[in-house]
Amino acid sequence: MWFLLVLILGIVALGIWMWKRPDPVTRDQARAVQHDLWIEQIEAQLKLADRLCSDTQQPNYERAYQIYQDLAKQQDLPQAYMGMGLMQLKGQGRPQSIENAISLLENAYRLGSDEAAYHLGQIYDGNRYQCLDQEKALYWYRHAVARGNLEAQYRITELSEQDHAVAEQHRLQLLIQNAEQGHAGSQYQLAQHFLADTAARDLSLGIHYLFQAAQKDHPEAIQQIAERYAQGNILPQDQVQALRFIKQSINLGDQDGLYDYYAGVLLGTIDVDQRQRVLQHLQQQSYEHKDAQAKTLLGLAYFYGWFVDKNETMAFRYWNEAANSQFVPALCIIAALYYESYLVVPEPEKAFGLYQAAYELDPQYFYSQMGLALCYLNGVGTVKDTAKATQMIQQVAEQHWHIKAQSEAELTYVVGCFYSQPEYPLPTREKAIQYLNQAVNKGSAEAAWYIYQALSGVYPVFTVDEAQAKRYLHQAAQLGHVQAQAILGVMYLKGEGVEKQDINLGLNYLKQAAAQHNAVALNALGEALEQGIGIEVNLDQAIQLYHQAAALANADAYSHLGHLYTKGIGVERDVATARQWLERGALLGHKASQEQLNNLNAYLQMKNSLV
Repeated sequence: MWFLLVLILGIVALGIWMWKRPDPVTRDQARAVQHDLWIEQIEAQLKLADRLCSDTQQPNYERAYQIYQDLAKQQDLPQAYMGMGLMQLKGQGRPQSIENAISLLENAYRLGSDEAAYHLGQIYDGNRYQCLDQEKALYWYRHAVARGNLEAQYRITELSEQDHAVAEQHRLQLLIQNAEQGHAGSQYQLAQHFLADTAARDLSLGIHYLFQAAQKDHPEAIQQIAERYAQGNILPQDQVQALRFIKQSINLGDQDGLYDYYAGVLLGTIDVDQRQRVLQHLQQQSYEHKDAQAKTLLGLAYFYGWFVDKNETMAFRYWNEAANSQFVPALCIIAALYYESYLVVPEPEKAFGLYQAAYELDPQYFYSQMGLALCYLNGVGTVKDTAKATQMIQQVAEQHWHIKAQSEAELTYVVGCFYSQPEYPLPTREKAIQYLNQAVNKGSAEAAWYIYQALSGVYPVFTVDEAQAKRYLHQAAQLGHVQAQAILGVMYLKGEGVEKQDINLGLNYLKQAAAQHNAVALNALGEALEQGIGIEVNLDQAIQLYHQAAALANADAYSHLGHLYTKGIGVERDVATARQWLERGALLGHKASQEQLNNLNAYLQMKNSLV
């Protein structure tokens, strides 16, 4: 009887336990999620520490070191030990100590870090840390290579070869080999090799490797592409593309371009659907975290009416708050207001004093340099000193705009560019146009081109005026501006954007630009020769021009060459060569290249399936 009772109670308890116990699949999924969250939390902390160290504006070495130290104690992570070791090596957050750095890096290596072994090799390689010991350097480099570190492999090649030229050749071969296997670091180094101004310069190959590295989230490659798009350096000037790569960089943890991206969103240049979220985030950063950079950008948004109602009083309040925290860009904006006596009582001495304070805080910030130069030039708040003003303008021109401003036209152009900046707070750009026009009248083709771009909507604070823009485009072309000649040439050749098609005039402009090695002009002339537009068909010459344009990384030329080699038009049919050109174009996001590449791959797949 008792036995049966105990048995029944046991069966009931077992049933309740079976009913209440968690489902094994759900339990395992929950554990997996917790593990993933734990991993993500650690990665986020490592990224935060790295960002705090690399922040050029406001680094927080103490906080970064503390994060690394906590992760080292709690999780015994090699990345944490390496982070502390590199900070000790550079004297960041702690006094510089080579001995402590070596100890921490050795710990990181013992825990599995190949990078730590590479950095140990770097310590003994050269006199930078007064620890020159080639044997020890090679010892650590070999350990790094054993764990797959390619940078160490390149350095071993350089150290082992006595002949520098031979060592460089071996290193290049290794880079190409590893780049073909998909190593982003090797692709980036090859990009720098081929983009450098040396005998090995190959712009097409350099840009191709740069985009390959960026595709694999190489941070420096992404930043460089963003800069090239922003400046129109080899790549066409394209603010949208620049912002896309800045966004990619931000998503990888680099916050340097965050406020440039936010400005682009508020302007409606990119991610228009994110404007409200960005505005709210900026307001939160401003109120809760007293972020001076957020306040400065909010000031610009209210001053110009970027996604908010224009409110100059609110703009001044934000700028004033940021300036009170000694934020240099905000100090320069307030200084400009006093210089112009706009929104403030006329106090020219205050303009000069604020620019001087900003310059003392950051001598490299070009707004403070230019502000002081203009004060000296016009005797605002200080004694007029034309010679000093000219010297300062020339320095800014070379450092910021890469212009050797020697003539009066060039100096006037630089002043016009400065007045064109959104950070120079004026309700209109009449002053900028006035100086730029003066430069044009003195023969500056660059000034005419700048006004054309400004009135076409390239620069955000100008009112778009297409008719006036075209007038300045013609003026720039007549003054010899190569890009203006190329654009006008295409417009007249195709009869687009001009009153009347004029093929001869178009060809004339294109020939002038092509003679100056302009990729757009070379490609357009190639099209004219291939299709017989105003000129006799000459496929050989067309292909030659396409190759010249492709050598300058022109995506349209890639597409044309891909088509010709695919079909065997004017050249021997070569699918491998066609594919090579189309892959380069597709990597740049060129739609025609992408479509042709997809069609070619589909054809090859079908052909292989029939074999």
